Parts: sequence; C-alpha cells; structure tokens
Amino acid sequence: MKHLVWFVAVLGALGGRAAEAGADSNALAKFGLLGSWAVDCRAPPSASNPYQTFVPSTDGQPSRQLIVGNPDLDRLVPVHDVKELGSDRISLSFPQNNITVTVVLVKDKGRVRPLESSTSDGQSVVADGMVERTGQLTAWFQKCPD
Repeated sequence: MKHLVWFVAVLGALGGRAAEAGADSNALAKFGLLGSWAVDCRAPPSASNPYQTFVPSTDGQPSRQLIVGNPDLDRLVPVHDVKELGSDRISLSFPQNNITVTVVLVKDKGRVRPLESSTSDGQSVVADGMVERTGQLTAWFQKCPD
C-alpha cells in the first residue's frame, strides 16, 4: 500500500511516435519516461506494486495510466505542464479527484521515483523523496520491457 500512496499522489506500454507529438509528449520521450514502470516488473499490478504507463499523443496531451488491479483506483488521465528540470529531473501534472497533482521525478541508473509532489489545493504529499503522511522514502520504479 505504501507504493500506492505515492503513485496515487504522483506518478505508461502503449508506445507511439513522439517525433510528431506535442511538447509535453516530446519532453516525456526525451526524459525516457514513455512506457510502463513498476517496482517489480516481474510481479502483477497490485496496491504494493502499481504499474504506471506514460503514453505520448500526436493530437493532444499525453496520458498516464495507473493500474493496481482495483477498478476503483485504476485510471487513465491526461498529463500536462511537463517541464525538464535537468537531465535527471522532470516535473509533470495530472488531474486526480478534482484537483491537480504536480510531481517532480528524479532519475538515477534508469530508475525513477518521486522527489516532490503537491496538490493544487496546497497539500504537500512528497517532500525530499519522503511521503509526508508516513515519513517513508518513495520507492524506485524500473522501466518494464515492452
């Protein structure tokens, strides 16, 4: 469940051609975020091993699909305001439950994890790589094979 906390607060294998995509899709592609990510790609999606898939778009916003194996929590949402913050950090936003979540992801050795996350109603969810509610470090996610 701890991994679900940051995924629902944060943080796609359908692929697509980013070369013709919009600026947000291009930034996701340049950062290497397109595709599916999980804590353990060998295990099925679950609350403790959520899958997150980022998909580019050629005619609108890219999307983020969250799969935890629970229809009440699984979702597909548009991603917007993607900003490269250097070679190892990217910021992106997406809607969730009538608010906007903005996340800063950090990349290291081909893995990613949330470094910061906040909501449009002023709540800090992740700070300095720690989940505010639990004090636990956010998990590293690996890119899953296509």
